[in-house]
Amino acid sequence: MASDTAPSKRINDGDDLNFFLSSTAYRDIRSWLLQLNHACFPTSAQDGSTSLCRLDQPPPYSEVIENLRYMLKAFSDMLEQAPPDTGPRRFGNVAFRAWYKLAEQNADALLERHLVPTLREHADMKDELKAYLLGSFGSAQRLDYGTGHELSFLAFLGCLSRLEAFAAGEERAIVVGVFEPYACPP
Repeated sequence: MASDTAPSKRINDGDDLNFFLSSTAYRDIRSWLLQLNHACFPTSAQDGSTSLCRLDQPPPYSEVIENLRYMLKAFSDMLEQAPPDTGPRRFGNVAFRAWYKLAEQNADALLERHLVPTLREHADMKDELKAYLLGSFGSAQRLDYGTGHELSFLAFLGCLSRLEAFAAGEERAIVVGVFEPYACPP
């Protein structure tokens, strides 16, 4: 997975999108998304009971998922250091740029602190994981957030999955605990 090329945004126009849609990366991300989606389907136990994916009754979280939750909370807590600007604005809040700068400055330390086992075994992946993670917060330049940023977060988690950071069968806990972290705060 790691390469000598620095991670960068590669989908900029229609031709890039067409290339992506025929790539192995697209196939892998699509499979990962379907895995996460399928994990939230109701399941039937042998005793006839049904297990639902409920936010008010989260599944148990592994140490990795708990660490991801704490890492995301640390990014969220940075909002206190860069509160929203109250002035008029046409587009996004300009305080996001200050927050994003804090996120960039702290990303290495937060990844190292919260993904210890994964980064110990795959130190060469830190830059790629960081690029996906920071890319998932939105654009500090354009002050926007869209599907590409959501894709970046999915790629971040998918990369962790490919690095075997998650145990088999943890998809439901990933959806409830990481995608919806405020439904069940750490």
